[in-house]
Amino acid sequence: MTCYPVRVTARRDTPSRWLWLVKWLLLIPHYIVLFALWIAFVVVTVLAYVAVLFTGRYPRSFHAFNVGVLRWSWRVGYYGYWVLGTDRYPPFTLADVPDYPARLESDGPPTPKRWLPLVAWLLAIPHIVIVAALTSGLAWVSGNYTGGRAVASGIGVASVAVLIAAFALLFTGRYPAGLHDLLVGVWRWYLRVTAYVALLTDRYPPLRLDLGDAEPLDDPMPPAPGRTRISAAGAVAALVAGVVVFLAGGGLAIGGGSLAAVGAHRGSDGFIATRTLTLATATAAITAEDITMHPAHMGGREFPALDAVKVTATGTGSTQLFLGVARQSDVDAWLSGTAHDRLTGMYGMRRAQYQRDAGALRAVAPPAEQTFWLDTASGTGTVTLNWNPGDGRFALVLANADGSTGIAADAVLAAKVPALQPVGFGLLGGGLLALAVAVVLIATGAAGLGGPRASGPTPGPQAGPKVLVGSSHG
Repeated sequence: MTCYPVRVTARRDTPSRWLWLVKWLLLIPHYIVLFALWIAFVVVTVLAYVAVLFTGRYPRSFHAFNVGVLRWSWRVGYYGYWVLGTDRYPPFTLADVPDYPARLESDGPPTPKRWLPLVAWLLAIPHIVIVAALTSGLAWVSGNYTGGRAVASGIGVASVAVLIAAFALLFTGRYPAGLHDLLVGVWRWYLRVTAYVALLTDRYPPLRLDLGDAEPLDDPMPPAPGRTRISAAGAVAALVAGVVVFLAGGGLAIGGGSLAAVGAHRGSDGFIATRTLTLATATAAITAEDITMHPAHMGGREFPALDAVKVTATGTGSTQLFLGVARQSDVDAWLSGTAHDRLTGMYGMRRAQYQRDAGALRAVAPPAEQTFWLDTASGTGTVTLNWNPGDGRFALVLANADGSTGIAADAVLAAKVPALQPVGFGLLGGGLLALAVAVVLIATGAAGLGGPRASGPTPGPQAGPKVLVGSSHG
């Protein structure tokens, strides 16, 4: 039995109650140096990728440097806010310091398959997702009601654990042993994955959390006799493919289900309508711009994106309203230099959100006198515009019929979408099928990585069973 080629170890120490409160200040010199070292790490890794692609070998000097950067980072992290495991200040060196409580060692430079630099990052995706969740938490971006972007993220397991350990030190003077083992295990996984992506080893990292101070053996559980599994490369490929297919299938299923649900809420006239939207502005026009329509072409036939659009506006005063649709360029020319409010979103599905286009707050020439409109409607009270969209870029305009400033109305936008439910159910079915395939791929990959080793020649005295992604060659 052997250990993983990149060995991350830690010796338990007795950190003080309070020093962790100021370690951020003490570590500033290290942070400055590491910032420069990690830039160099990236550059050296790219150069090493090129060397492996063309020669099949990882330059020994590049390997020693990159291992030194990881080693330095591990010492700083163990002293600092990765673990808070020691009060012994980390040395400023890339070399191994045998008596320091945190150590990182590596076998010599590998001789990986030449194609490995092209796919190592892809093969590491399952590890990267798990390690990101353990160390810093996962983040996602979504829209918000103000039209901007909201970033949400979860806190990582390591962050919670080190915070608990810090308060335990502060109030009890003791570091919980279980938290120490957990944190070392999390960062051991992180460093292994980083080393693999940087090709400091061509051995695929094990998909497991190895707790504790010392490195475990590669395979602590012996394989059951007579059982085999797929190769590690095949298992990883299945797992990565399963994750990709799962994400794509989930997106298709959610999108298809949403389309089918929207289609189920069509009115008796076949239109899908929004809720009533309250519109108001002190300018001369409210616009919905950049409406781009391109028909689809299938089987030699042209299918419009929308069969019909219907806009209904009800004025709140006695002023006649005007609704019109025209090419975007014509509307831009008409409103050039005149302030107007452009719809960008909604608050709570009822209140409109605008962006004011700069210009003079003034009246415009009466819209009905313009000749560029494709469809128009005007009148007092409720006004309805019916439009059959074509191919191009369009803008909808709500204005007072006399072009004066100050508009107030309630509006409803409705559209007739061709084949909405059949398309929705088709996407939903395709998404569910993709999810089923993804489950099989993920299960196959997980079983291959977690099951007994593939049968083969008996290893020599110094060689244990290894998980390989491209074996070394001379």
